[in-house]
Amino acid sequence: MSRRYLALLVLVLAILIGAAGCLSTTVHEVTYEDGDLEITVESTDEPVENAVLLVTVMKVEAFEQNEVYRKPRYIDLDRGLNVYTVPVDLQPGSYKIFLTIFVGNERRASVIRDLEVAP
Repeated sequence: MSRRYLALLVLVLAILIGAAGCLSTTVHEVTYEDGDLEITVESTDEPVENAVLLVTVMKVEAFEQNEVYRKPRYIDLDRGLNVYTVPVDLQPGSYKIFLTIFVGNERRASVIRDLEVAP
């Protein structure tokens, strides 16, 4: 039985490693300063006009999360590093930033980042 499980584990790991290499868009750093979220995205694919960046901000308090901002916006996604600025008014506290990038009907990237806004 243990050989069967080992073979299954190796197969699952191979699939996960192969799928990880297929990502052409990666969200890097997300920072907040002077009322703006700054989002750094890297693309290894061909340039795309009118991709959609969906930004959702959730305030985290105790054991609750409350949505304080949600807005899609069109972006041009160039090859290499891209930096996007999203104006949003955040009060001091803890937040979770949900970022999703769509190209047509394809989801190219989807990440969750923690963010602390200092007083």
